[in-house]
Amino acid sequence: MSVNVFFSYAHKDEDLRDELAKHLKILERQGIIETWYDRDIDAGAERSTEIDKQLTSADIILLLVSSDFVASDYCYDVELKRALERHDKGEARVIPIIVRPVDLEGTPFSKLQVLPKDAKPITEWDNQDKAFLNIAQGIRHSVEDLANAQQQQQLELYSSLLKLGYRQQARLFRRAIESESVAGFLIHGLPEYGQRWLLNRLVVQYLPEHLNSKIVKVNLNRLARKTNVESLWRELGVRVKVRGHKLTPPEIADGVYRWWLTQDVILVFHDVQALPESAVQEMIEQLWKPLTQRVQQASEGESACKLLMFLVDYVGKAEQWKLPFVEKLDASWKPQKPIKTPKIQEFTDKDLMDWLDDQYRDLPSDLTQGIDDKVKEILDSSEGGIPELALREICAQCGLDWYEELDKWLPL
Repeated sequence: MSVNVFFSYAHKDEDLRDELAKHLKILERQGIIETWYDRDIDAGAERSTEIDKQLTSADIILLLVSSDFVASDYCYDVELKRALERHDKGEARVIPIIVRPVDLEGTPFSKLQVLPKDAKPITEWDNQDKAFLNIAQGIRHSVEDLANAQQQQQLELYSSLLKLGYRQQARLFRRAIESESVAGFLIHGLPEYGQRWLLNRLVVQYLPEHLNSKIVKVNLNRLARKTNVESLWRELGVRVKVRGHKLTPPEIADGVYRWWLTQDVILVFHDVQALPESAVQEMIEQLWKPLTQRVQQASEGESACKLLMFLVDYVGKAEQWKLPFVEKLDASWKPQKPIKTPKIQEFTDKDLMDWLDDQYRDLPSDLTQGIDDKVKEILDSSEGGIPELALREICAQCGLDWYEELDKWLPL
């Protein structure tokens, strides 16, 4: 994710701004920053509105300081004031750049570290290219510091979000993998209820070595033919590297079993609702049951690895199936029958309140100030607590884009 850089400057210093922009071009080409200044305003756009929008979203604000900058009511009273407000809140970083000689004593930004080196104005350098180089290097360091801080914030938020809601599903999953080395799970709910988030959360939380696992992901909605499981056998055959034109479930199971002997194996079937109920039953009967039996019959000490299967329904269709899933664990449970985890429900005000209280120290202050009001905001913005919408709103409240984080947070 690139860092947004905003130029605040007096128009009499535009030539110096343009020269600095050239020296920052390498950072743009590398995708590290994106720059903006008022000449980027589209024709017909409201000038003050667009400037305020860009100023509010900037990560770094460059103040090109000169006597003209200080004399400009707009630069000094509007842009500078807003920039320092965001700087003081930790929302952005303000960097004054001394472009021409000016008295800084008593200015609101005199407390900030300035560029170039020793606050020597650009126009007083014998070689101005060296001045711009010094500024560009300073900005690069600030961008790297900011990127590291943002990454840390993302990690902390991710860690906190892993503790929000889904308690029934998490409890059932934990009990199952603690008692057996092999287990299958149905994850289901209505659209946007966070099925994929829950899948990844369970694996990340309770299988800390999952990055070393053999992971097979199949999107059943993309298979060419979905009326039976023949296309699934072909797909799995390719994944487990079993050669043959027409592969049988025992051959596929044998390939999975050989993996299991040396590493954890995680089978993930996304969009299981795309298959007819009869095809799901066929998959369980012909592949999963024989595979689990073989694993359980393996001699003691042959493998200490886990074999897990996830069937993920994204539209709530599985609620209508009559398949023999297990809904609670007791002495009669056998891994040959996949576990039907509780249907995902909306986050409640209690879920959110408890989470904000528990994670108070690890969340940004903007999210923990006025918790009652914050819970109401999240619920109102998520149609009453629909999980994915709530997660998206929480990310937005923390200055992150939920969709930009998905590739990192949802590898399965």
